Amino acid sequence: MGKEIKKFNMVAKLRIMPKGIEVDLKKVEDEIKEILSKCETSKFHSAEVRPIAFGLKSLEVAILITEAKSELESIEDKISKLPDVENVTEIDINLLSEI
Repeated sequence: MGKEIKKFNMVAKLRIMPKGIEVDLKKVEDEIKEILSKCETSKFHSAEVRPIAFGLKSLEVAILITEAKSELESIEDKISKLPDVENVTEIDINLLSEI
């Protein structure tokens, strides 16, 4: 039998600010994917690089989650401890509706 498929009912969007313009955001994205691969109630959905100013860019990551907001806080904490990350901010959390 395969791994049980969990039903994700929320999407959280996080803005990850790097420590400087020289930070490789693809590497940060890969580290975030690694963190999320170990989570039971969360899954990486997508990432997008957004320009901020003067060459600085942020990484916006969408994460599918089940109702457990406490795991989201744990994920944010783990991401904020990555060596190239300055800070992590929740910019959007939405419920997903069934079709």
